[in-house]
Amino acid sequence: SGGVAFSTSNDGGGCNLFYFAGYAEIASGGASTPPERFVVNDLWQFAPYQDDSSPWGWREVKHPSTQNFIPGPRLATALAVLPSKGKDTLAVLLGGWDPQIPGTGGVILEDVSVLNVETMEWSEPISMEEKGREATIPGGPTSRHVALPIRICDVEGAEKDLILLHNHRCQNFVQLLSMDSSENSENNLYAKWTLQSTKGECPSSRGLHCAAQIVSSTSNITKGVVIFGGAAKDGNMSNEVFFLDVHSWTWTKLDCAGKRDVDDSNNKNGEGIVRGMPSPRAGACLCPLDEYSVLLFGGAEPSEEGLRGLNDLWVLQVDVENGKGRWECLIPSETRNQSDSRPSGRNAATLTRIDPKGLLPKYLWEKALGDSFYILQGGWYPFLHTYDDVFVLRVSSSSS
Repeated sequence: SGGVAFSTSNDGGGCNLFYFAGYAEIASGGASTPPERFVVNDLWQFAPYQDDSSPWGWREVKHPSTQNFIPGPRLATALAVLPSKGKDTLAVLLGGWDPQIPGTGGVILEDVSVLNVETMEWSEPISMEEKGREATIPGGPTSRHVALPIRICDVEGAEKDLILLHNHRCQNFVQLLSMDSSENSENNLYAKWTLQSTKGECPSSRGLHCAAQIVSSTSNITKGVVIFGGAAKDGNMSNEVFFLDVHSWTWTKLDCAGKRDVDDSNNKNGEGIVRGMPSPRAGACLCPLDEYSVLLFGGAEPSEEGLRGLNDLWVLQVDVENGKGRWECLIPSETRNQSDSRPSGRNAATLTRIDPKGLLPKYLWEKALGDSFYILQGGWYPFLHTYDDVFVLRVSSSSS
């Protein structure tokens, strides 16, 4: 749990799926002994399905023998992929938290590391502002943040691929990262950070929030970024939704108010309750669905018994022009009579959109090519259990 998953396109028209870092857990010898949990920095790739006699699923990546740098163990980190445009695809890892020895508080990280997906080699990009020094995150160490790729057009109409970082320090700005190898004299990558000012009503300081971009289906240009939920420094959680227009750099707090479908005033557990909007939570998953909507899964919410892991699934329709958002619950949260066909409640999981062709068995997608597919990996029920399970989520349009 607490690692990062990412997908990239491949030459076969499908996708590659990877997972890096996070907490690992080894079961103890007895029921009264808690499991051993430790932070890792291993990299895994999802081996595609070939046939019933061949193994498939997660396989650990063995780095080239020439590899002399690998980012250290961490969780609560963020990673974004810069797409290939005639060049190598780059997965950019940003900061995070290394707990180190239990009880010490660990170390919050500020490093920037890049994985070349074609060669499977890690590197540390050089700061374009401070030549000769490795790039770091502006403002210092950060964890429990979000980072995602965006594609925008500059004033001359040229497309630019950037990474947007939002953390607890971002009030009237966001951080943008670009990568460049044009000054390549020693096979180095160069990183340039830009502080992009924003206007409008921005999210308050928070961490453990989630984010997804909304992309135009015709131009493949990013329309904006949706941010949901998270927790303030005092632990108070949010179910607010904000939209950042990445052309005007204007924040809009979306009005997502809705009526409760069930009166749960006397319900202490929330089982089976379908609300008009998700409860305040942290550590949820947010993914693009189409150019008007995003999917939300799980997270952890406060309860009288402590943090409760959730397994509900929601879709949010975004109407930025009117400052509105409309939530629809696709699958309510369930804590009893759990079906084996759906994941149990959890936070710190990863939900990644994939191209199922070449990755999953054909029977899962051959008659559903117009649908959207996602892979949910792992997660954590707070203070109880770390999951190593894998689920495939298929989302069909209402017309299919």
